[in-house]
Amino acid sequence: MVMLPFALGMSAARSQVIVERSPVAVTFEAYGNTTVGTTVDSKSASGDSADPIRFDGAARALARISTTQGPDIGLRVVVETTSTERQLAITEASVLLFGSAGRLEIGKRMGLPDVLTGYAPNSFTFTVAEFGPPTGLTLDPGGGLQTQFLPAAARARVEPLAARGVTASLFNDESWKVLYVMPKYKGWLAGVSFSPDADDPRFYQLTQAGLVHESYWQQDIWRWGGTYAHARASTRAAATGVTNLNSISAGTSVTLHDSLDIGVAGSYDGHTTSGSPFNHGSPGTAWGATASLNYNSGPWTLGGYYQLSRAPAAGGRAGNDRLSAVEIGASYRFTTRLRLYGAWFVPHLVNDRHESNPVTGTNNVVTVGFRATL
Repeated sequence: MVMLPFALGMSAARSQVIVERSPVAVTFEAYGNTTVGTTVDSKSASGDSADPIRFDGAARALARISTTQGPDIGLRVVVETTSTERQLAITEASVLLFGSAGRLEIGKRMGLPDVLTGYAPNSFTFTVAEFGPPTGLTLDPGGGLQTQFLPAAARARVEPLAARGVTASLFNDESWKVLYVMPKYKGWLAGVSFSPDADDPRFYQLTQAGLVHESYWQQDIWRWGGTYAHARASTRAAATGVTNLNSISAGTSVTLHDSLDIGVAGSYDGHTTSGSPFNHGSPGTAWGATASLNYNSGPWTLGGYYQLSRAPAAGGRAGNDRLSAVEIGASYRFTTRLRLYGAWFVPHLVNDRHESNPVTGTNNVVTVGFRATL
């Protein structure tokens, strides 16, 4: 959890505006990402073409009331819009208690603890694409932005695999839940959450937990840790062969001289099925691994990642799909609030039953975008 100091009066901090009238302090933030993308080689893909331009924008507010006797009280709300939805929607809303014992949060929120303000990377991830936007849909492994420009049939097969090898499954779940984050102690950070339901209709009673340790040597940082998720399969999903979810991940990253970041991570879901009639009663393992490299020099950020993952085929198909993906990219920061970014994403999808379908193969996706923050 990253907590930025509250300023007196009104001031413009990095990508945020802070208003304080004791005992209340309110932090406002907003961003917009506009990305243009195209599939360069689509000879092996078919389906509806994706929109060539995508916009993701959000406004966030965190109000914090200081108390003298008990924990501070907070309220956090996030409103988002996209070019596909074309309307504003409250995507996060939660009530918080802050104190020396940590942070308790109740509401619609990510299950594995994320930062409350600012745009720092999530503490429980180890492989990232730092050249892309840090919020909204991102260019990170499993970030979802690069796959938006694939044809619909390919996107439906690639996206479930692209989320593996980063964290435990359902990492981005934003259902209603209770969340606790311990105060950081000697480099240790832990968090746990429980939701009676999940965004994924196949599961309910979702429990998520994460544990990370950081060590510092001058300008160098070493981080390691992992995440875990458990959920029960719904009655309807269980009837199609979906089992209870038990997902685990582990990862580590090293930051050298505040400029070079190297990360590796992996996830494993054990025996599961996709819920399709083709795979009913025939479980397969779902796993993934990622490795990323990023370098910062002045206003430039360069980097890329490699991903390998496998899971039972989605979309009512037989066998297991395997994804091998590479992405490289760069960004240039004009100011702390304006950045230009671009990437080349190459996913290669195969099926272990060698089924003849128009999705299996390689699609090259090129993206160029512009990010602006308040």
